[in-house]
Amino acid sequence: MSGISGRRGLVRAGRLMVVVTTLATVTFTGYGWYLRREVAASVTHLRSDVFAGMENRPEGVRISVAAAPPKTVLLLGSDIRLGSDAGGGVTGQRADTILIAHLPQGHHRAEVLSVPRDSWVEIPGHGMAKINASLAYGGVPLTIRTVEAVTGIRIDHVVVVDFAAVRDLTTALGGVAVDNPAASTDPLTRTTFDAGRLVLQGDRALTFVRQRYGLPGGDIDRITRQHVLLSAVGRQIAARALTDGALREKVLGVVRRNVSTDSGLDDDTFLTLFFDIATLPSGSVSFHTAPVAGSGTSADGQAYLELDRDRLAAVAEALRAGEPIPLPLTITPS
Repeated sequence: MSGISGRRGLVRAGRLMVVVTTLATVTFTGYGWYLRREVAASVTHLRSDVFAGMENRPEGVRISVAAAPPKTVLLLGSDIRLGSDAGGGVTGQRADTILIAHLPQGHHRAEVLSVPRDSWVEIPGHGMAKINASLAYGGVPLTIRTVEAVTGIRIDHVVVVDFAAVRDLTTALGGVAVDNPAASTDPLTRTTFDAGRLVLQGDRALTFVRQRYGLPGGDIDRITRQHVLLSAVGRQIAARALTDGALREKVLGVVRRNVSTDSGLDDDTFLTLFFDIATLPSGSVSFHTAPVAGSGTSADGQAYLELDRDRLAAVAEALRAGEPIPLPLTITPS
């Protein structure tokens, strides 16, 4: 479970906002201009400046020219745990997906780093806790502060996606195909996933990316599943959304209901940034999981993961220098 686990391959953006990326691929045509307006109208902004008043932040990325400057975006997949999304007796909003997407200067590749939700860290003003609790304790601003302090990576922008988007988007696509390496049963919902090729949609897809109990690697295996499903969703949207108007409307509806960005990420920057991600060549987007040094149990009985801070520091330094996340990567999931 220790080390950086990676995924290299054809990935059309590191999360559900890949829909916006795909629709922006025709930016410079008349129809593309129409789609830009349509997409921009579907994205909402968080009400306050989530970066206001932050001090002692990590060093920014070093650049030599202004063209296509580096950008680092924090993606938070929030689990509001309401209605049919409830499970395990846990209440309150949690950041169940914490993902850092980095484009170096020139935007010729992308590095995506997932931070396990069970990472045991210092949350400013709240002591030691699992990193995903930062969203409940202090909203997006506290999560940004916590992620920056833990990783040493400076965040430029933030995008928040409600986990219900997984259910709604996979339903709109009519299901997405994934390769599941091992059979498992989620003890909370009693849902069974066979090994091999699965077609997932709706609540079943949501359970697939939320399950961690019943998986040998727990939170790490959960992250791998998220990478696998998001890659499959991206491929489907890239292949269909530009030509299928009805599907595009459904997908935009999911964005309207579930996606928010920080106020500083204006529509043009948002679309340009993810247009760059969408047009990256095969093999130039890499998924990783933050290095883990071990595991433990807190005084109140919470099982947690201990991050490898030395290796995380090396990751942060590589990104600041415009270099790939340092090898060795461990496993490239099939």
